Amino acid sequence: MTRKRSEHSIHAEESRLKKASTQTILHRLSGRLSYRKSDFYRHARHVHAWLSAFAFLSLIFFSATGLLLNHPDWFASESKEFTLTTTLPTAVIIQAKTLENPAALLLDSIRKQPLTQPLLGAFKSSDVVDGELDMRLEGVKGHSDIAVMLDTGYTEIKITPASTIDTLNNLHRGKNAGVLWQWVIDISAVLILILSLAGYILFFSLRKRKAMSLWLTAACLVTMFSVFIWGVP
Repeated sequence: MTRKRSEHSIHAEESRLKKASTQTILHRLSGRLSYRKSDFYRHARHVHAWLSAFAFLSLIFFSATGLLLNHPDWFASESKEFTLTTTLPTAVIIQAKTLENPAALLLDSIRKQPLTQPLLGAFKSSDVVDGELDMRLEGVKGHSDIAVMLDTGYTEIKITPASTIDTLNNLHRGKNAGVLWQWVIDISAVLILILSLAGYILFFSLRKRKAMSLWLTAACLVTMFSVFIWGVP
């Protein structure tokens, strides 16, 4: 009889321990699954800290170049122009006459010539008029205008380097900057947007300043809307 009671006590103790263990696991899981307000603000602080390093550099660059873009007369300077001449090989000219659009062939041949100044820009457009092919190259660092006489191969090249300010403005707008730089602009925009939203969330996490935050937000929106309505022609 005593032995049966002892076994019953052991089973009861095991059941109690299993129940306690199950409750502990469920409690921990519920604690992990629950997402509190403090967790939200803590994650916002982490995001704000992680993105600050790159986003702030991008913000400084695009803010400064945007200011220069808005005031082009602050550092206005005359652009220099270089005029070069060369003659393309006869074999290239003969082959070009058989093509409907010989721009790519001629441009490749021009790049192989020993020019004193490198061509600036990537191919933008071309046109053939009265036996003359005109090409336009455009890039962030400057542009090149090329005229090729299809009967003789005589080529005249005008190279115009961009000023430092023009280069920065073109980088700001992404004009003729290439696919890689466009990715830089897109990534910078997304990071700055996330950083701004995280900072804005942290701004509202300050309970004593929440009312002031709402007032400032409303005032900024009203000001921008008013300027757009009455100040923009």
